Amino acid sequence: MNRTCDTLILGQIVTVDADRRVIADGYVAVRDGLIADVGAGPAPWTAAETIGGPGFLVMPGLVNTHTHLVQGCIRGMAEGTTFEERLFGFYYPMTGACDEERSYASALPPVLDLLRSGVTTTTDDHFTHRHKRSMDGVLRAVTEAGIRVRAARLTINEPTTVPDGFRESVDEGLAETERIAAEWGSDTVAVTAGSIGITYCSPEDLHALYDWTVANGQQFDIHAPSYMDKRYLEERRGWTGGSIEWLDSEGLLAPHVIAIHAQGLRDGEAERLAAAGAAVSLVPDMELILGMVTFDSHRYDEAGVTSSLGLDGPVVSYGHNLWLGMRGYLMAQRISDSVKRPGVFGAELLFGSPERAIELATIGGARALGMADRIGSLETGKDADVLVVDLSGETMLSPPAALLANLVWSGGPSPDAVHRVLVRGRTVLRDGEPVLADRRRAVAEAARVQQDLLDETGCGRFVRARSPWEWK
Repeated sequence: MNRTCDTLILGQIVTVDADRRVIADGYVAVRDGLIADVGAGPAPWTAAETIGGPGFLVMPGLVNTHTHLVQGCIRGMAEGTTFEERLFGFYYPMTGACDEERSYASALPPVLDLLRSGVTTTTDDHFTHRHKRSMDGVLRAVTEAGIRVRAARLTINEPTTVPDGFRESVDEGLAETERIAAEWGSDTVAVTAGSIGITYCSPEDLHALYDWTVANGQQFDIHAPSYMDKRYLEERRGWTGGSIEWLDSEGLLAPHVIAIHAQGLRDGEAERLAAAGAAVSLVPDMELILGMVTFDSHRYDEAGVTSSLGLDGPVVSYGHNLWLGMRGYLMAQRISDSVKRPGVFGAELLFGSPERAIELATIGGARALGMADRIGSLETGKDADVLVVDLSGETMLSPPAALLANLVWSGGPSPDAVHRVLVRGRTVLRDGEPVLADRRRAVAEAARVQQDLLDETGCGRFVRARSPWEWK
């Protein structure tokens, strides 16, 4: 029986459903923003619009579970700096100088990076609030691009890790969180509270932020372990155990908690995460860029922890392409394995699979964000968040026998091959170009804002500071 739908998408369908079906010649029918049907063969649907066809790949939109989008204004400036040099030297000054308009201009290019690589859902962690509406600018950029966001407004006030002018009381932080949630909350925007990490506010304040997320049914994400934890947990709080052990001891692990980075764990901490039902956001692209070769995702799989992939901010995740995160996931673990087991070569080093990497970037991210009932796979009844790739001109993906392996190891499709990106059935990108935002205007405005910030804050001294080349 022929039925009607808004959009009919044809091609090779990578469902990432419970059975992990890949349908060589299939269709996805979209009606009222939802997936009405997924099947094989001739589609029993009449559509207002039909897209795709032979030579097209159709898969769920990607889910990025960690970033700091306001960092667009300091993209790539981590090169030649230590963590504390960049945090105190230019991160706080430059992002702190971003009001709503500057934050919008700073965030829009990395948001469009995400969109042009097929990301339909992202998170954002925002923690520089000298201008109270700075986070509003980021949310304006995300909503203008048309993708989903779970945004966390992070309260920070620990004097040893937070400079003057950036500290605020937990009451002030929660009041602003509630304002932003009231102004921006929607079907595609969720706003929550938190702090960067354990040592960026007092334990009492961290509990207050956590309690707010419980009371409001929102997620609690926490960088754990973070760079500052070992020093400040031991020196200031007398805690010699691990960060996850500390969270568990404080009753701050639960199914709505997601641990960001989650590397350098002590024995038994992965099992604590699993027992609590908490998730992790692995950030392997950043780990590789910073030369960290102790990446370990084995323990999470062995313990049964829900894992996902994030990118961190553009300062240390330059291209903002989640396909690079997928490649990094496989590469970082293989490098780590080779370091731990010197002299072992061959198949034993070939950790993971491209299919597993794609799972983490789709349904894994959806589970980590508590949204697996709505996104992350192509199944009837879910929101129509869909990525459609035109393979006809993709030389790096040809010939197609090992298509998924080539997709992951090549860093994903080229942007102009991304034929469509749909969020809740609405086309937000067509043939590599955003539908709702002007890409070239965004690039020009971001360049202007960055130069203004460099001049205003004096942070230009960090640009190419350790470059071996002579810049005229």
